[in-house]
Amino acid sequence: MNFVLGSGPASISAASALASRGLPVTILDVGRTLEPQRKSVLDRLSRQEPEQWDARDLELLRGGDQKAREGSIHVKLSYGSEYPYSNPAIPLTGSHPGFHYSSARGGLSNVWGASLLPFLDKDIADWPVRAADLAPHYREVLDFVPSTAVRDELEEILPTFTKRDDPLKPSQQATEFLNDLRARKRGLARARIHFGQSRMAVTASGDETHHPCVYRGLCLYGCPYSLIYSTAQTLDKLLARNAVRYIKDHAVERIEQRNGTVTIFARDLSKNEAVKFEAARVFVGCGILPTAHIVLNSLGLFDREITMLDSQYFIYPFFRLSRTPCVEKELLHSLAQLFMEIDDPRVSRHLVHMEIFSYSDFLKRALEQTALGIFFKSRFLADQILGRLLVFQCFLHSDDSSRMRVVLRKNENGVPQLHVTGERNFHSFWTSIKAGLKLTANALRLRGMPVVPAIQFAEPGRSYHSGGSFPMRKNPNELETDALGRLPAWDRVHLVDASVFPSIPATTITLGVMANAHRIATQSAEL
Repeated sequence: MNFVLGSGPASISAASALASRGLPVTILDVGRTLEPQRKSVLDRLSRQEPEQWDARDLELLRGGDQKAREGSIHVKLSYGSEYPYSNPAIPLTGSHPGFHYSSARGGLSNVWGASLLPFLDKDIADWPVRAADLAPHYREVLDFVPSTAVRDELEEILPTFTKRDDPLKPSQQATEFLNDLRARKRGLARARIHFGQSRMAVTASGDETHHPCVYRGLCLYGCPYSLIYSTAQTLDKLLARNAVRYIKDHAVERIEQRNGTVTIFARDLSKNEAVKFEAARVFVGCGILPTAHIVLNSLGLFDREITMLDSQYFIYPFFRLSRTPCVEKELLHSLAQLFMEIDDPRVSRHLVHMEIFSYSDFLKRALEQTALGIFFKSRFLADQILGRLLVFQCFLHSDDSSRMRVVLRKNENGVPQLHVTGERNFHSFWTSIKAGLKLTANALRLRGMPVVPAIQFAEPGRSYHSGGSFPMRKNPNELETDALGRLPAWDRVHLVDASVFPSIPATTITLGVMANAHRIATQSAEL
């Protein structure tokens, strides 16, 4: 029996690869779910047309005023709930409380931004696999993950890997900005700035079980029709056709391999009892922090510090020269509208990825908590600001980002705890400033410019685009893995999440995680 640990993007991608090849799969998971009260409200809204939605139901799923944790960078909730982060299965300590992981059914795919992009060869030059090795697995993953990708200017550098034609309609603001970019695309190409519509894991036109998108701008709170993809959806489909077995309420504490058999030591959380499972092969995709806990605890490596990489992010407000009127009245989606890539070695040796957001209720609520909130008391000023404002959420390659230090220690009661500490570096901040200056230098082509002094720079780990704690190498050392995610101590245990990434490209992490996990599981199935 093959055991897959976790139900997030890496685990479900690996499980899908194994199941599609006819292999028996058991998924072991903590599996937290949305609270019953919110779930009943969500179920009710999903059966109604927007005109029937009750304002009190919507406010419950919005979660009231937008929340912030430890500063101005916001943690995204799911239908107003913190359940994806609550009741963690492993304890964390240290000076980095803003870095969370998920024990939810579906993991962090319950709260992700849903962006889908592949990796460039130059951004994974230190990997033992190439972009061409990942290509067939991008395609297989996108057979069960929805995509709004269209073939446009962005495909010149980043292929879509899908022929599905199910785009989301950009907002009027985004459409006007995109038209400005297309009118000056030759100049932007010379400046090494690429752009295109966003590619989101969204079932835009609906399907046999989902209502089509109605553009009510609730995406960042949680879609009432569940059109934003979560790996819990694929898990449900695997279970419906009896392709996998699923055991929830179990937290894995350590694993042990002897004589070709892997023993999984876990805790049944429903009974608070220690349990064991025997497996022929195990695929660990619990997320970078739980995976680090399992590996270090299993090998008895206490007080052994490891490095965790990050794709750090920062935010620029961007004001267009022209104004789009009445944005607050428009029917729109509130996910990233456009993507932009800076491919200029004077800024970075790697791509700097930017996701562009236009007006949304979510954005307005966040701005009302800043110094700009005073201007929103005037309808005229609010219209002038919101009609011009775009938000650029930008990501750096891990080579340009800060890092984290992780160590497993025993507390005074002998319980293993992960201690996480962020390490800032000036280079990451300087790279983000250079990206802002690059946009400023092209203000006429962009028909607008960023407010560079208003940059918000996130601490390491806040992007959740992290990994690299047990990197793949051609010739791995003790805490490095081979191309199949195996540490030297084990030949039947495969790490499949971002823990094995030797570096982390700026382009969105989840599709790459799923493709690499699918590759590892596919190749392991042939052993």
